[in-house]
Amino acid sequence: MLKRNDKCYCGSGKKYKNCCMDKDREEKVEMLNKQALDSKKEKIDKKYTGAIIKLSGYLEELIVGDEKFAKYEEEARKAFFDENMENNMVANRFFASYFSYDYAIGREMTPAVYVANNKRFTNDEKQIIYGCVNSYPSMFEIDSINGREVIIKDVFSNRKFNTLDSKILGEFNVGDYILARPILVEDTFVLIDLTIRIQKETKDLIYKSIMDAFEASKEANPNIGIEYFVMINTLFFYKYMIQLLQASSYSEEEETVELEDVEEVEKELEEAEETVDEAVEEALEVEEAVEGIEELDEVAKLISSNISEKEVLDEALKLWDIVAKNTEITGSEGGWAAGLEYNYRKSLGETVTQNEVAKAYGVSASTLAKRNKEITALVSDK
Repeated sequence: MLKRNDKCYCGSGKKYKNCCMDKDREEKVEMLNKQALDSKKEKIDKKYTGAIIKLSGYLEELIVGDEKFAKYEEEARKAFFDENMENNMVANRFFASYFSYDYAIGREMTPAVYVANNKRFTNDEKQIIYGCVNSYPSMFEIDSINGREVIIKDVFSNRKFNTLDSKILGEFNVGDYILARPILVEDTFVLIDLTIRIQKETKDLIYKSIMDAFEASKEANPNIGIEYFVMINTLFFYKYMIQLLQASSYSEEEETVELEDVEEVEKELEEAEETVDEAVEEALEVEEAVEGIEELDEVAKLISSNISEKEVLDEALKLWDIVAKNTEITGSEGGWAAGLEYNYRKSLGETVTQNEVAKAYGVSASTLAKRNKEITALVSDK
């Protein structure tokens, strides 16, 4: 190993400290950073794959062994597939995500949420499943590429997502447009399903179609936001993605596909006009179903978003009504929401920890404990 004052190995005749030492240090740091990110990506992929395989197994058991779930799956397939869509491996891949994470089988509940709440999962596995449920397919622009790390920006909401999926994105460049579905695992987003690169002209066609549908939905509900609209219309987006793939030379072995034939894509989008109308109708139906939630305050909204069991949710909201009327509400809404859920679940005798509930609301266990103490005192006085 060269010392600082040794002659540099490059043959310049200079001392190592005055020649290649700084460059070598930078290269070593860069190599260590790359190794750390590679290791992080490997661990994230392993966690994600393990949780989803486990979830898929439970879902398959329910579909095969439970008539109710078999009916849910049949109804979802009828909504997902139509005469314009080929029922192939790629379409079924998209359908599996749609049915698991997006298809409603009850208030604020999808099959994945039902399984997570009723089967044995670790807290980490549950967080991954909830991350999938809270995700949605959309259109993104590659915002930056820094080695392993790639930042993508949602074209509709301008929200940015940090990923380590440079291998999936391949030769993509900053400014390229893609259709993808990122889901959060720990502090990093993973691209699931299939990532589709599209040209700007195709992006403009899709953008206009979706914004037209969004504007039409605002006539019934002027308060709806574009991110929420895209989120509740995953079926709309998946149908577009499959129609676009049918216009391409996609190979089922690929993880990404590029669409360049804009005329062919435009033809497919014109044929999908009926799908746009259906998406607007679906958005209006969903808006009507959650109308009551939209009128709730922030704490109630947080509770409604995190509690899937109707009975527990109703009682937690009643508890919040008592608390809100009898004390001055200060501090974060998340702290109060976490305290309310924890307080009610403990009153039922459930085995639940403060850390587990606090994490779901993005607050500390100490904040939850403080709010729980205040809630308990208020309820005891009633």
